[in-house]
Amino acid sequence: MNENALDIKQTKKDIDHNGLEYTLSVGQFSKLCNTTRDTLRHYYEEGILEPRVDDNNGYHYYSSAQISSFFLINTLRNNGCSINEIRDIVNSATKDTITTLANSKIAEMQKKLFRINMQISAMQMGMFILDKYDTHTPGSPFIDKLPLLHVSYTDVSDPRHAYHAADIATDISRHLAKAAKDETMQTFPSGSTIGYDDLLNQNYVYKQIFSLSFTPSHHGGTTPLPGGKAVLCSHDHNQQDIKKTYRKLVSFIKKNNLNPVSDLFSISLINLYDNAEKHTYFKYLFILAE
Repeated sequence: MNENALDIKQTKKDIDHNGLEYTLSVGQFSKLCNTTRDTLRHYYEEGILEPRVDDNNGYHYYSSAQISSFFLINTLRNNGCSINEIRDIVNSATKDTITTLANSKIAEMQKKLFRINMQISAMQMGMFILDKYDTHTPGSPFIDKLPLLHVSYTDVSDPRHAYHAADIATDISRHLAKAAKDETMQTFPSGSTIGYDDLLNQNYVYKQIFSLSFTPSHHGGTTPLPGGKAVLCSHDHNQQDIKKTYRKLVSFIKKNNLNPVSDLFSISLINLYDNAEKHTYFKYLFILAE
């Protein structure tokens, strides 16, 4: 063993000649460590936490000094260290190698935490929109304030013929692929835009695919969507034709002398087809206005 190695493995040199230090049975030791016999057996078989084996009856006995070793091993396991990595530490690791391994695992956990926080942010955004959905009667436009949002866009390749989701399937794939390359960019909630001029002309073609987020991409893949006044409206498959909802939005903006400063954002909360190919969808629509 390296002379500079941390002595976290209880070896036979640590046992007095009567083995009196190793007095805890497997059951007692497992209770003290709040673990199972199977876990202790596994650690023993892997050579990372070895009890004293009584030559007379084959019983295993642990030392109270091994409790700290158990919790170190368990902490390493819970933080993604392999059995081989732990075995190397137990048998011959120096302080420097342990520090290097620990720092690498901390970096991995920070990445995992970041991904979890991104998932939480996506769910919070979805719940924010869902709460808005229940605020007013479906199909009835209203004015509300939106917080500062961040949006990622992918242009529709052929907007002249982009009337249905099937028409922009390739563009959606491009949008998702772009987001996959940037783990700081969210893909939910997402939807498509219709240019306001097209909305006025009742030419309901999709212009861009987009995703919304409360937080910006770290790599410049998002654009701030200024918070403030917006005209919003929810729509589901049980309402009138969505084109009628589009016309209501335009009429509401004109009636209230508002100045639209964005395209129409149509957010797909749910967009499903069942086995009978029946379409079920819930959308949230908004236009920023002054």
